[in-house]
Amino acid sequence: MHLHHPLRALNRDMLRRLEEMGDELGISVGVRHGDTSPAERARQSRTPPQILITTPETLQVLFTGKRLREHLRNVRHVVVDEIHELASNERGAQLAIGLERLVGLSGEFQRIGLSATVGDHDWTRRYLEGVGRRAEVLSYKVTKDVVLGVEAPEKDERDEKLSEELRADPDMVAMMRLAREHIERSRSCLFFVNTREAAEVISARYHLWDEDFPLGVHHGSLSKEIRVEMEERFKSGDLKALVCTSSLELGIDVGSTDMVIQYNSPRQASRLVQRIGRAGHRMDQVTKGSILATDPDELLESMVIARRAMAGDMEKEVARPSPLTVVANQLIAMTMDSAVSVDDAWNTIRRATTFSTLERETLDRVIEQLASISLIYVDDGRYRRSRKGMKYFYDNISMIPDERTFLIRDIGTRGIVGTLDESFVMSFAEPFATFIAQGRSWRIVEIREDELLVERVGDIGSVPSWIGEDIPVPYGVAMEVGRLRRTGDFDGYLGDGNAKTIVREYLGKQLKDGPMPCDTLLTIETGDKMAIVNSCHGSKVNDTVGKILSVLLSARLGDGVGVTVDAYRIILELPSRVDARMISDTLMSIRPETLEGLLRLVVRNSNILKRRFVYVAKKFGIVDRDADYRYMRIQRLMDVYEGSPAYEETMDKVLKEDMDVENTADFFRRLHDGSLEVGVGRIGTVGRAGIRSIKDLVQPARADRSILMALKRRLEEETLHLSCLSCRSQFRQPVANAPRSVQCAGCGGRMLAALKTYERDNIDLLKEKEPKASAKTEIKRMVKNAELVREFGGKALLTLAGRGIGPDAAARILRRFHQDEDDLLRDILTAEIEYARTKRFWD
Repeated sequence: MHLHHPLRALNRDMLRRLEEMGDELGISVGVRHGDTSPAERARQSRTPPQILITTPETLQVLFTGKRLREHLRNVRHVVVDEIHELASNERGAQLAIGLERLVGLSGEFQRIGLSATVGDHDWTRRYLEGVGRRAEVLSYKVTKDVVLGVEAPEKDERDEKLSEELRADPDMVAMMRLAREHIERSRSCLFFVNTREAAEVISARYHLWDEDFPLGVHHGSLSKEIRVEMEERFKSGDLKALVCTSSLELGIDVGSTDMVIQYNSPRQASRLVQRIGRAGHRMDQVTKGSILATDPDELLESMVIARRAMAGDMEKEVARPSPLTVVANQLIAMTMDSAVSVDDAWNTIRRATTFSTLERETLDRVIEQLASISLIYVDDGRYRRSRKGMKYFYDNISMIPDERTFLIRDIGTRGIVGTLDESFVMSFAEPFATFIAQGRSWRIVEIREDELLVERVGDIGSVPSWIGEDIPVPYGVAMEVGRLRRTGDFDGYLGDGNAKTIVREYLGKQLKDGPMPCDTLLTIETGDKMAIVNSCHGSKVNDTVGKILSVLLSARLGDGVGVTVDAYRIILELPSRVDARMISDTLMSIRPETLEGLLRLVVRNSNILKRRFVYVAKKFGIVDRDADYRYMRIQRLMDVYEGSPAYEETMDKVLKEDMDVENTADFFRRLHDGSLEVGVGRIGTVGRAGIRSIKDLVQPARADRSILMALKRRLEEETLHLSCLSCRSQFRQPVANAPRSVQCAGCGGRMLAALKTYERDNIDLLKEKEPKASAKTEIKRMVKNAELVREFGGKALLTLAGRGIGPDAAARILRRFHQDEDDLLRDILTAEIEYARTKRFWD
């Protein structure tokens, strides 16, 4: 028997539980995935367990060994657990073909799919059974006590004071305080957040608040050792709470957990059901959970999702038919044992429901493309792999999108803390910079080719960004939020008194500003060089409409139009003030029947198409898996492969996964038939809320004072090395108590450069009689630095302490007019953000 699970944590947990049952029944159980030791793999090859727990990726490897292939001939049952996680994506498509390949070895076997949150029973059944078989759906309604709440904490003076200490917004602090009260009342608690960034931010601030608070953090970018340690410490009771992401969402036995907290909306009803189901995991226990939020949009969305979850109204899985990346991957995977008949490959792939509509001509074109880059050799209706093809197979066992990662290594213990994605390292990492991982702050000591050496520090650092983080809000959820805005009828919706008060006040303010954007009314609000289209149609529809508007308005205005979207707004950054009627006319000019053709033109030169093409090109073997995208001539590569299966796959992937063509067409149909009306007005409460929530490296015109105070504290905690250009003496000077006027304690000189720790040795360059060109450049920078210190004193030290701010940037900041210290801090913050945003392009 084979058991397939999407997550390794689930495999480890399933192994423990099945081993207990297997010992009683005399059945051997084993687990095999990427973390399985070589010794255990060898043992399984010699003596296979009767039940093997594995992942879709590892199944691909099992086909490659002679002994393992022989053992696979004995498979009689395959269980696919959490099948909803696989039925609609490329991992699941790969597994579907894998199961058909398994039939070729073992003959037909019983297939069993398990899930508590299937949204589309018909598709999931057809996915599991494949072509020519019939599966039976057994749907059980389990009676279980569920206690679910939507709560908004009330802020008080404690939160204001604690926000200063934790360098966090008072709303977040109030949420943390309420969450802590839940944690302390429970036996053990899982604290779910939607992103790894949020997990690190919250856990780091809990440890800053109370270093001894028994709370850990768990997410996919932590090392295997850390994840296992956190799971075991949590189950043993050593940790009372775990801040976690979807890494602990599925099926894992979490011991005595009796409470689940969800921070902000979980975005989807199926996710909420999975997450709260971790509490009171046994039939005789109560499932208890609470969604905590302070933002009105988050509260409205949480109320809608809680209602849908309690009603069993799950999102439907939508699978993209015949993904050609998987076809290419599996064509090569089939050759790892011997040459393959093209007809046999065609018949095997077509038996998987996901590929039942794949045309033979398309398959032949994929084979032709693979042969053109020497991954396979084709001869008389058969094909075999090349040596390059073997390398491709082992580099592309998984269909999960990946990005090059850097290990985080503790310089003291030499242990692996976790990983960072390349984009974060390239953008933000530099020696002496601090960041958060595993809920603690770390300072970078050294950046190596594939790892960062770090040391623990007590400060709050930057939060890494990881790929694949955003959870889109479905069309149906956003539309129901719109209906709730329109009716204001909260009967049947969960929410404590404060949550409903916050929402009612929010909606009341909007009604004073203008019409209420809702499920039947789209509003266009304009300001100076900005317009907001309030649209309750979900993440993907708004993103699709936003891209179209950006391109069409850019063409009409003759200048670029930026766009940022969320599930309820499309925010346009315009080159000049634009009348709302131009935006309305542009929307009305789009016909539903021409939408897909228009979108193909819109995305043709877009960044999303380029990013997706890199992924597809790797899965087709066009570029190596470890190729550095910074040095790829992506557009040139796309031009070469335009019209090929790889290019067509990229376009199909963007249109059907990143966009929502079907519901966007419905959006435009409703605009034209009048069931979705258009209103115009000035920017109101709902629109302004969207501007505040934009999560991008864009500095708002007036930064929140709490942000500026946190910045000031960080800068004042820095220590600079004042270096006299006359006598070359140095002394340490904390920025916090820097005098207005600075002079050398040794010679009385006034030309002192304020150098950071990694720059302090530059003072020795003054000893050189004939300095090199690079040394001359550094000396000029020190002189300019010293001139700023002489002219501006303590203000210069505060500015030069900023991350990435050298003497040139500091001079521009210090010579501007600043009405008060807040103005100076805003300029420093803007310079830091600009440095972080552009650092990767400097080399």
